[in-house]
Amino acid sequence: MDSFHEQLVVRKNNGKHVAKLVVYLLLIFAVPAIFLLLGIYDIGTRYFVIVAVCAFFFAIYGSYYLVTGMYTEYEYAVTNSNITIDKIIAKRSRKRIISVDIKKLNTLRKLKDAELSGKNFRKYFNASVTENGDDVYAAEMHLEKFNGDCLLLFSPDEKTLEAMKPYLRTNVKAELFRSGAFGKGAKTAKADKKPALEKKQPEQEEKSEEKPKEGSSKKNKKK
Repeated sequence: MDSFHEQLVVRKNNGKHVAKLVVYLLLIFAVPAIFLLLGIYDIGTRYFVIVAVCAFFFAIYGSYYLVTGMYTEYEYAVTNSNITIDKIIAKRSRKRIISVDIKKLNTLRKLKDAELSGKNFRKYFNASVTENGDDVYAAEMHLEKFNGDCLLLFSPDEKTLEAMKPYLRTNVKAELFRSGAFGKGAKTAKADKKPALEKKQPEQEEKSEEKPKEGSSKKNKKK
């Protein structure tokens, strides 16, 4: 029976994304502004004004397209041992980022714990919610398509990791267990048992205090 799990995340825009958007908007509106100035100062012909008006309307449409394009989603789909990640821009276009067999993942750990310094990757895939947040995982793999090692950054939740778990390599799975990605339920259960054990200790102390009282009462009766 085939297993399927899907997760949809929304990218959080940072300062770099906003700065890039501002630069593009300035360039778009610079074109009609230049033609308008040429028409006002009569450098050339009146057609500059007409071109400026047309360019202005195109600039409005282009700016709308760019602003709405800032809303980016990533779709993680786990089907049996395969994970597929698509990039969805403004819910109007979809692009396949990567489709790989989970068994090919050499490492899978949180980005803050990943040892990436000094490593060279032939291909870099970024499908994470943030650039370096606590929810970002780094997956290293060797892909024959790119003839070298590749790096994938994404933000899977606990359910997505559980869907990937049966197909992960033993060493990769062990690393995730140590990081606390799995087995959270077992940890909380152990934590709940500790107070119960602590409560039993005062009861045992009370019983030990009651025993001498019983012995002393017997001595009084003999007297």
